[in-house]
Order: sequence, then C-alpha cells, then structure tokens
Amino acid sequence: MVKKKVKEPPVGVVVLTHGRAADAMVAAARSILGRIPGLGAVSVKIGEGMPQIVAKLSETCDELDQGAGVLILVDLHGSTPFNAAMSMLDGTRAAEVLCGVNLPMLIKLTTVDRTQLHPVALAEELRDSGRRAIRLGSELTGRVAIGEPG
Repeated sequence: MVKKKVKEPPVGVVVLTHGRAADAMVAAARSILGRIPGLGAVSVKIGEGMPQIVAKLSETCDELDQGAGVLILVDLHGSTPFNAAMSMLDGTRAAEVLCGVNLPMLIKLTTVDRTQLHPVALAEELRDSGRRAIRLGSELTGRVAIGEPG
C-alpha cells in the first residue's frame, strides 16, 4: 500500500503598510509573477485608529492562515502598522513579523515552498533576499557620482 504524502498548507503572507503601498506592492508582484496564492494586503489610512487597524489585520490573517500560520511584512519598524502586526504575535497562531518589506521579498515568495517552512523560517528567507536586493549603483558599475569622494 502506497501512502500519499499529505501536502501541508502554505504560510499565509500579509503586507501591511502606510497609505496604499501594501496594495501597490502586491499588485506589482502579481503583475510580474501572476497569481500568488496566500498573499494579501492591508493598507493603513492616515489617522486610522489602532483598533481598526488591528481588526483589519486580524481578519486578513484569519483569511490567509490555513493552518501553517502567517508572516506579516510591514514597511517601518516602530510604526503604527508595526505595532498592530506585533499584536498578532499573541500565541493564537504561528506568526512572525518582518520589517522593511520590499518587492524582491514578494518575488521570492514564488521560489520558496511555503508548505515546508514555519513563518520564522520564511521570514528569514525573505529578509535575506530583501537585503541582497538593496544595492548601490556604484557597487554594480564601479563608477562614482561626480563630486563624490573616489
């Protein structure tokens, strides 16, 4: 008798930012890569209260968490979206928060098997990918801008 391997659910990913940046980043990733299952966006309006942000985020996390937990990608450490994201680390689900979201992190989502990673391991993979993508043009060309020390 051959046993079928049961496919684990993927880690859900929520992008949480100020303004409409979350929506724009998710839309950009999808325009490059097509459908990205288990990815959602929560945008925080200027002046929106913490209870409303936490409620929207919690609802989105509930929608995307299929049993493997969620990773919340936020734009700015110490910000209101960050504090709302940290409230999701309350022990009710497997979760992690990663600050400094960028488009290369979202693109990396399509090359990792989110069914085999815990939210913390996924966060580490995306963090490393995001860091590698931050480059200075002069590093790539060896040229220095006019007026810069050489």
